[in-house]
Amino acid sequence: MIKNLLLLVVLPVVSYAADCPSGKSAKNGFLLRNSGAISEFRPAQGPVVAITNSFGNSEKQTVYSYQGLFDLSRSSSDERYAIYPLDGLDRLLPIKKDGHHVIPFVPLDPQQSSEKWTLELTITKRETVAVGRCKYEVFRIRAETKRGGERVDLWSALYSPDLHATLAKIYDEGTSEEAIVGYDDIQSLSR
Repeated sequence: MIKNLLLLVVLPVVSYAADCPSGKSAKNGFLLRNSGAISEFRPAQGPVVAITNSFGNSEKQTVYSYQGLFDLSRSSSDERYAIYPLDGLDRLLPIKKDGHHVIPFVPLDPQQSSEKWTLELTITKRETVAVGRCKYEVFRIRAETKRGGERVDLWSALYSPDLHATLAKIYDEGTSEEAIVGYDDIQSLSR
C-alpha cells in the first residue's frame, strides 16, 4: 500500500520533468511560444539552427542562426538580412562566464559590405530562467553590433547552450526603459 502511494507521488514528478525539452530529448527540435509569436527551432547542418517564427498576423520569418545565439540570416516578405562571419567562431564555444569575443563580419548587402562590422559578445553571468514550468541554465550575453567602431545595436541574450536557443532578449538593460522579450511555453517536436 505504501509502495503504491509512493509511486503515485513520484510518477507526476517524472512525467513533469519529461515535458521539458533538453538538447538530448529534443533531437527533432522544439517550439517556443509567447503571446505574439511561435518559434520552431530545428537543427540544420553543423552549427546552424533553423528557426521559423510565426507572428499573430500569420507573417512568417525564416532565420538561420549560429548555434541559436545570433542570426546569420533572416528573411520574410519585407526583410532580407544576411551576414558572413570572417573569424572568431572557433573560439566562441564552449561559452564560459566572463568570456569576450569579437566576431568581424561582412553584411551580405552591397550598400553596407564595404564598411568594417563587428559583433562583440560578452558573457556577463550565468543564471536560471523559467520557460513555462521548465527551468534552464542560461548565460546572459551582451551582444553589441558595431559599424566602423560605432554602436548600431545593443541587447542581451539569455542563451541556453543546452538547447542552442536564445530564450529571451533584454533591451535597454539597466535603464528605466528596460524590456525583456521572452517565451512563455516550450514543447518538443515529434518530427
